Amino acid sequence: MLDEAFRKATSVQYAQRLNEGDVEGVLALFTDDVVFEDPVGGTPTIGKEALRRHLVMSVEHQVHETPQVSVTSMCDRFVVTSSKVVLRSPTVMKLHIIGVVEFNEEGLGFHVRAFWGMTDLTVGESPAGPMRAVAV
Repeated sequence: MLDEAFRKATSVQYAQRLNEGDVEGVLALFTDDVVFEDPVGGTPTIGKEALRRHLVMSVEHQVHETPQVSVTSMCDRFVVTSSKVVLRSPTVMKLHIIGVVEFNEEGLGFHVRAFWGMTDLTVGESPAGPMRAVAV
């Protein structure tokens, strides 16, 4: 059983490691066959090697993720975290994301869903609105 504190702490560890550029540390939190949907509705990233490429790209764009609130589930499998994410390259982009991570029995994430839409994104200092600011 994965207690609530463990699941909530994993969200913080993910953000800390990502913000530090520790791609291998982030990957250690997930199964080899992880499914990473960022954003939900886009093409999923499947497997650690594909996730590594996604994370390296995020680090290259100077990602900074700040978890706000984490909520867990009574079934001991999920954590849902509201986060603010800032990317700084080529221009400043700010996102509000709701992340849902499902854990296996060993405490590794095997399915990650990042919920965000165009109205949850700002480019520079103004809302992106209907303009397509990022490729999904």
